[in-house]
Amino acid sequence: MTKNGYIKASLVSPRISIGNPLKNVDTILNILNHSQSAITLFPELSITGYTSGDLFFQEEYLNQALEALNKIIDGTTYKGVFILGMPLKVQDVLFNCAVVIEGKTIKGVIPKYFLPNSKEFYEKRWFQSGFQAHFNKVKLLNQEVPFGKMIFKDEKNDITFGVEICQDMWAIQTPGDELSLAGAHMIFNLSASTESVFKPETRKYAVLDQSRKHVGAYLYTSSGSTESTADLIFSSHKLVASLGELIDESTLIHDQDILTADINIEAIRYQRRIDSTFRDEQIYQHQSIPKISIHFDVPDTYRFEKPLNPYPFLPESHDMQSLKLANEIQVRGLIKKLEHMPKSKIVIGISGGLDSALALLVAHQAMKRLNRDLKDIIAVTLPSKVTKNDTLSDALNLMHKLDVTALEIPIYEQVKLHLQSINHQGDLDITYENAQARIRTLILMDLANQHHGFVLGTGDMSEIALGWMTFNGDQMSMYGVNSGVTKTWVQTLIKYHLNHDYKALKDTLERIVERPISPELKDDQKTEDVVGRYDINDFILYHHLVSGANEAKCGWLVQEAFNLTEAAALIYANRFFDRFYNQQFKRQPMPEGPKVLKVSLSPRGELRLPSEIKRK
Repeated sequence: MTKNGYIKASLVSPRISIGNPLKNVDTILNILNHSQSAITLFPELSITGYTSGDLFFQEEYLNQALEALNKIIDGTTYKGVFILGMPLKVQDVLFNCAVVIEGKTIKGVIPKYFLPNSKEFYEKRWFQSGFQAHFNKVKLLNQEVPFGKMIFKDEKNDITFGVEICQDMWAIQTPGDELSLAGAHMIFNLSASTESVFKPETRKYAVLDQSRKHVGAYLYTSSGSTESTADLIFSSHKLVASLGELIDESTLIHDQDILTADINIEAIRYQRRIDSTFRDEQIYQHQSIPKISIHFDVPDTYRFEKPLNPYPFLPESHDMQSLKLANEIQVRGLIKKLEHMPKSKIVIGISGGLDSALALLVAHQAMKRLNRDLKDIIAVTLPSKVTKNDTLSDALNLMHKLDVTALEIPIYEQVKLHLQSINHQGDLDITYENAQARIRTLILMDLANQHHGFVLGTGDMSEIALGWMTFNGDQMSMYGVNSGVTKTWVQTLIKYHLNHDYKALKDTLERIVERPISPELKDDQKTEDVVGRYDINDFILYHHLVSGANEAKCGWLVQEAFNLTEAAALIYANRFFDRFYNQQFKRQPMPEGPKVLKVSLSPRGELRLPSEIKRK
């Protein structure tokens, strides 16, 4: 039901019988008794049906609804918390209510506050607003129950939620606003929403925005098409959003269906600690809103409803707009630097690898937009003794086909002379590797001086996170155009370019994408043999910096997402955390570069850490 900061919730649109609440008992019980979720949410007035009309005036009908509630509570074997909708009479005044139940105990009753009374809606004919209820407890099935706005909290697992009903979500200041500021991580909405063309998109945007402004999760379910269809169809639309992003969504207009989703509560808590605007508003939180104690079980195993996305940084395959925007951010960032230095040339090292290929394409676009001579891009390939012929060939091919100034400066003799000058014994050690990177940077910097230019850095965010760069070598430049994109993004952007504006380079760029990643500082060197797969490292980077997942949780998520053994997943997590925090000193003086994704590693922006930090 809940584990490692995740909680499972089910949203239901049950098949109901209008006018016969007792007939709905078996349907609701069957759903509950088969649910494995921590929380199960039913629609507005789910016990009776929203379209009961003037039956709501009849006492017998209201008593049948109470009897149905009693039968459901007595008959369920469900171990979680469930939320039902029903009409509730209090002192001969009728309220449209949500009833929150755990086990055999009614934990609270929440009235609807905003009653729609326009177009097809005329709820004020039957119901009174919760704003006019000047009491905070009711007697329900021989239980004294809290009534009004409240927050339900599992103290041990630090999970909280609130409830609002349908139209409440559409108000300018919603009950959910208050509940979120008072600590609710999730808002559950019981709705009965009529369907019409274009309305699903409006509803989705509303749910997404509620989750964004609440810095939390918003879970919405509506009645299905077994409501009366005399004049309207009810959609059974179900939506789950968290932190402004859609987690899952049902298709429309079903007799009965269930949507189950996993909510990352820890990510919500983490973002609330980060978000200063939310913290400022919490100063004015409603301390008077009561907290009702509940409890969620923590099972030994937890199965995700949908496979975890192994590429959380990347857009969907059909999302060309995000790819265009990422490219535009890179290009615009470089254009601004060039406008600030209108006579400066770009000096860039080209290795025949992923990062330098992308940086060169960005530089090429920037110069073209400024109507600058492409020869003002001075592209330099700096082969060493261990540089492979195919990478050198691809580097030269890129430079020549893009019509930039192409230089080939071998560095073998310079590296050899330098190592001799420090009495290095010729071992293929870290000194040997880093000497090559630093000689290359030295040459690029000197060329920049010679040609009135600046060195364009090529390193990406994944390398920066792992410290997979030579300090004062490839770590240093005047502008790091790739520093805001991960390795998986670099690969994705190159694929985008080779299929669009750079089709003439398709064969070369495809070889670069498919080739094993290597710094080529030693023979047959493969980066991923040392630091592990980049897609897994990027996955960990996302969940650590975006969702606040710790080392153990990252290991658990890696195991789930990539089908690894627990031991193999923990190796990845341990290695990432060791490298990420031990290599902070390399990030402290890192060059400027544009933020592209949700997070940045810039020490001047998002990531403020001391170099001496120790995680263990």
